[in-house]
Amino acid sequence: MIEAPGPSAAGLVGRETTWATLRDAMVSVSEGGQALWLSGEAGIGKTTLLERAAAFAADHGTRVIQVTGTETESPLAFSGLQQLLLPLMPFEADLPPAQRDALRKVLELVDGDPPSALILSSGVLGLLEVAAQVRPLLLTVDDAHWIDASSAGVLAFVQRRTERLRMTMLCAARTGHPRVMTDGARVLHLGPLTEAEALRLLRHRCPELPPSTRRRVLQDASGHPLALVELAALYGAGAPPDPSPIPLPERLEHVFGDQLRSLTPAARWILLTTALAGPTGQSRALILAAAACCGVHATAEDWDAVLASGLAAEGRVPGILAFRHPLIRTALVNSTSPEDLRRVHGALARVLPADDHHHVIHLADSVTGPDDDIASALDEAARRTMRRGGDPEAATMLARAAELSTDPSERNRRLTEAAAAACRGGLIELAARLIDGVDHDGLAPFHEVLYVYTLSYVRQNLSGDFRTPLSLYPRALKALATLPDAPWLKALREGLLFQVTFLAPYAGAPNLWNDATAEFGRASQLTRLCADLWRDPARTALHGTDRLTAVIESLPPEAEDDAAWHLLWSAVAVEAFGEFEELWSRIADRAPFVTSAFIDMCRISDSVVRGRWDHCLALAEQGRASSETHGMVLNRLSFQTLAVWVHGGRCDDAALSAVERSLGPWADGLAPRLVQHQITGARAWSALGREDFESAYALASSITPAGSFPQEAVQFQRSFLTLVEAAARTGRRDQALRHVEAGRAARMATISPYHAFVLSAAEALTADETRFGEACAAAYAVPGSERWPFELARVRLAHGAWLRRRHNHHEAVEQLIAAQMLFARLGTEPWSRRVAEELRAAGYTHAGRWPGAPGIGALTAHERRIAELVARGWANKDIGSALGMSPRTVGGHLYRIFPKLGVTSRSGLVDALRQGG
Repeated sequence: MIEAPGPSAAGLVGRETTWATLRDAMVSVSEGGQALWLSGEAGIGKTTLLERAAAFAADHGTRVIQVTGTETESPLAFSGLQQLLLPLMPFEADLPPAQRDALRKVLELVDGDPPSALILSSGVLGLLEVAAQVRPLLLTVDDAHWIDASSAGVLAFVQRRTERLRMTMLCAARTGHPRVMTDGARVLHLGPLTEAEALRLLRHRCPELPPSTRRRVLQDASGHPLALVELAALYGAGAPPDPSPIPLPERLEHVFGDQLRSLTPAARWILLTTALAGPTGQSRALILAAAACCGVHATAEDWDAVLASGLAAEGRVPGILAFRHPLIRTALVNSTSPEDLRRVHGALARVLPADDHHHVIHLADSVTGPDDDIASALDEAARRTMRRGGDPEAATMLARAAELSTDPSERNRRLTEAAAAACRGGLIELAARLIDGVDHDGLAPFHEVLYVYTLSYVRQNLSGDFRTPLSLYPRALKALATLPDAPWLKALREGLLFQVTFLAPYAGAPNLWNDATAEFGRASQLTRLCADLWRDPARTALHGTDRLTAVIESLPPEAEDDAAWHLLWSAVAVEAFGEFEELWSRIADRAPFVTSAFIDMCRISDSVVRGRWDHCLALAEQGRASSETHGMVLNRLSFQTLAVWVHGGRCDDAALSAVERSLGPWADGLAPRLVQHQITGARAWSALGREDFESAYALASSITPAGSFPQEAVQFQRSFLTLVEAAARTGRRDQALRHVEAGRAARMATISPYHAFVLSAAEALTADETRFGEACAAAYAVPGSERWPFELARVRLAHGAWLRRRHNHHEAVEQLIAAQMLFARLGTEPWSRRVAEELRAAGYTHAGRWPGAPGIGALTAHERRIAELVARGWANKDIGSALGMSPRTVGGHLYRIFPKLGVTSRSGLVDALRQGG
């Protein structure tokens, strides 16, 4: 364990608490890594803390990797990641070949197809893991808001997995910047210093200030550390304070602007060229050569004048300038005319080699009107960037190339490709702006397909709009049919057909299946399976789980990530997500944010039928909040609506209504068909639990009329048992039997184990009195029946009531207690009350105990400890924390404890312990 000295007064005034947090993260890195973000406005002290952390880590044997984002470098793919990788490449030999190759492509050491984002991210994570095994790491990322998007995506991937490394990751960014993603990190906001802290800093840095000047500096700086230092220097030099109420950042720009104006023209030109050149283009020779191209004769004396001004300094590498603060660069650029900025960009383009990534960027920034030659150069640079996996930066290049194009067809082609690249790079709002600018009439067939695919993705995710893609997909499928069955087209075809497989059942558009029939014939086995499971499940999904299992077992490990969405959507169709937890864990471990979010949605859907209802609600709220942060409207709405089943199972109509009111673009009947069925099915569950059997029947039969399974009822299994039970309870026995017979005729039991159990449960509830018990026993015997507690509890409740009517009270109470345990675990009070009524009718004692139960003596020592904590009023979560287990495991113990004590509730448990002494 590293013991750290306390911070000195210099530089950390008012930041002692924040510094202690950073220090503790570094000190405890061997126990697990952490990711922390410093958030605050420019000049608030973020960089000072990062520099202090780097010095502290280096002094204590930690390897320090420093990455800095700059506005100039942000359009260049992986410029930030290169800063991270280069010092660590000696460790690459320990990585798998595919990951090692991906890193080399990013560093432009080898050519080839672009690396998969997941392989690249896994490679970076693996490289950090290998390096951290040798000695702990500190990774600092300053000005993270300027890190290029491709690098930011990889860093976000690493950030969500930092706890597995002996690494502390510290990032700093300006507050409120849209490119900042803090998922998986702790955010520390840096605000202004207090008056006492500001005075302490000012006395330390500028002890000679007269009291009157000090008071004015304190007043004008408002606790801003950089302003305190800069205004003190300005006012202390005799400059009159500016009386106008200018916002502080602008006032600091004015301060720096005054300092810049004091430079000679040549020195100022050196700084301006440095500002636009970016860190990788700031060599002294290049800067002076670019100035000469602009007709400015800059000499060594002018270079020395820049250094003497204190506005910039040479770093560890001689001849490379770095600004004292980013606001100096901002002040410089903002005070320069557009014409002069273009002159500098043009000069930099002339002095840089043609194959330098910066060359074409400067070239594009040096012109105002259309220029087809520069547009072509940008187009080619974008393709080189995409071959390295830099889709976000390629999107920006192609968008600029479109602006410079004189030919409308070229403009529309480039805009379409730019929008598609932005989507692949996770810049969905940029993709929306770009795709909206495309005039798609006249696009070639390939680009017509790409246009529809991209527009659909954007509209669905940003606004939950399915009408636009539904109107355009038939046209795209016709265009796709004219294209060859070539390898280069496979990814687009598979992507488009997955959209059909999602869109047709989700939005209720069965015509899309017919439009896509020919293309499914050219699709992969997995895509065809996914389509079968969703097209018309009662007729096309036979042996669904078995077929999915066979595909998964034959899938090479390296193909899992590319197949993830098809696999997940297929598993949801047959309620089989929980059968493949190891696969999802592997995929989630490597997944980007959008795939992780989809996995969470599938996990919620699976947890509904497996009875993990509290987990459903927690995961849904977490996903809703995260989706809102990322601006993903479809994800937000999906997380909200997936939770309706829990509200329905708990008969919480107020929560159901609240969800419906919050649907925004899906309100007033505009929700997609599958969402409408989910809400209707949940309301049917609620009505059934409240014993409003007429409403339950009406709601369930509006999804699947008795005896039939419409093609659009793609989750008919969710309302199957509800319809049968409600029909039986409302005197519609014929309809109940007809529905069960339809399930048998459709070979529903072959689709999945869940389908098989639901059908068996329905057969039990419709069995005649003479064989009711036998039919219930057959339902219990279905393999895995205990995995679906809501349906199982309903069968046990009906079975217990049947036994009670036959005066077999002992067995009745046994079944009813089992049902009560399940309903209690689900947290559904109305169903628990129905069981309690049956228990009372069966002669259950007023204290809520069954006299024939084994009693306290049957509890193990561990069970007794849990029971005692419950009796003290502890929640499952608190018990789990105290005993080192999950809340779910605690619930499992209670499931076994309650029958031993003959109780059905926590209050009954308290009474049982009290009566047992």
